[in-house]
Amino acid sequence: MPQANSRSNEDRAGAQANPPNRQKLPIEAVEWPERPARAPNIELIGEIQESGFEEPQYLIQRGDRFIQLTELLYRIVEQADGERTLDEIAAKVTEVTDWQVSADNVRQLVETRLIPLRIIAVQEDEGSSAPEETSEQRPIRSPLKVNMRVKMLGPRVIDPITKVLQVLFASPVLVPVIVAIASAHGWLYAVHGVTSGILELLYRPGLVFAVLGILFVSGIFHEFGHAAALRYGGGKVRGMGVGLYIVYPAMYTDTTDSYRLGRWARVRTDLGGFYFHLIFALAIMGLYLLTGYEFLLVVVLLINFDIFYQCLPLVRFDGYWALADLTGIPDFFSQMGAFLRSLLPIPGWKGARLPDLKPLARTVFIAYIAIVVPLLALLLSRLIIHLPGIVTAAYDSFLNQVKAFSSAVSEQDLAEATLALLQTLMLGLQMLGIAYLIYTLGRILIVMLWKRSVRRS
Repeated sequence: MPQANSRSNEDRAGAQANPPNRQKLPIEAVEWPERPARAPNIELIGEIQESGFEEPQYLIQRGDRFIQLTELLYRIVEQADGERTLDEIAAKVTEVTDWQVSADNVRQLVETRLIPLRIIAVQEDEGSSAPEETSEQRPIRSPLKVNMRVKMLGPRVIDPITKVLQVLFASPVLVPVIVAIASAHGWLYAVHGVTSGILELLYRPGLVFAVLGILFVSGIFHEFGHAAALRYGGGKVRGMGVGLYIVYPAMYTDTTDSYRLGRWARVRTDLGGFYFHLIFALAIMGLYLLTGYEFLLVVVLLINFDIFYQCLPLVRFDGYWALADLTGIPDFFSQMGAFLRSLLPIPGWKGARLPDLKPLARTVFIAYIAIVVPLLALLLSRLIIHLPGIVTAAYDSFLNQVKAFSSAVSEQDLAEATLALLQTLMLGLQMLGIAYLIYTLGRILIVMLWKRSVRRS
């Protein structure tokens, strides 16, 4: 089961508000509060540490989502305490920034940027309330996120465990553990090998259940690696659970709170799952030395394959988040449209534009788009072309596994029945994932066509 390090931004940086031009813009006569106040669920986080942007960027938290703002907008929100007037806010923002801000400027930014994002509250004594999130503001579900999430563990269970496990990231512990991991893997691949373990699995197929069970436990330990790393850096995990990633069931850990941390603390959170996976592999090799069961070394091999797979930054696995945090760009996929709009000034291409990036971050982002977008487009097109055959084959295989399960139950063959049941469940989940993928892609296409038709009309 794949692991997906999950973040709610939706997903990172959430709604982004770019600064207006320094020229004065016309102000509409709309009745908004003369003493603006932040919405009740707004928390000021501060400047994004070690970001890839040329200009400082700031974060606020609205509920369970983080919103990235420019310094000007952040300072307005900071001063909007419900007691200061527009003139007082303008004077204070002018004092602490390089902007020459008037009360009309503050009013315009509150009306056009902050109230639509539900950051500033609307006066309720006039019968008005904060505007509902429209379909255009609401993020569209992406097939490249963990969807259909089911939260299994909350902070009450996770926090006591991570309080103990975080010690594994302390340097006096981490360094010898890394040395032990490297030495053990060197012995496995350069000296001992895994051939005997593979042969043992071939001659004793019942051991497959043990392998699957151990891999499942290792996946859970992987997720606690992210959680413990976040706890070590000063953040808090919101939960762990399972969901669907593209078409496969996946575990996830909500590490959204890592946005509060510095670059290397975020990278440590991203790679914490790999570290714990390798610790688990080291423990499995120790168990092999105690028992002599060769198939345990195949488990280590499969864990290493999973780590390599998770390192690929093509989709939102751990390697993707680590690359994004190293470059200082919050979530490549969610920022891609804004970046392309800022990079390619195509007339009529509306929407937010990404603030200027530092040269290295800009180069990495361009290279990432140039490699990943065509590759994903190719994979998606092939999936769509072969989708009827895939669905038919999956359905036929599902029916065959159901028959195999019924036959094994009637013959009282527990091993075969269990294997058939597991395969049936996995095929059922994949068919559900395919159906959800079709729904998500269809919804995205319909929304895009609808918005285009509305603009033309």
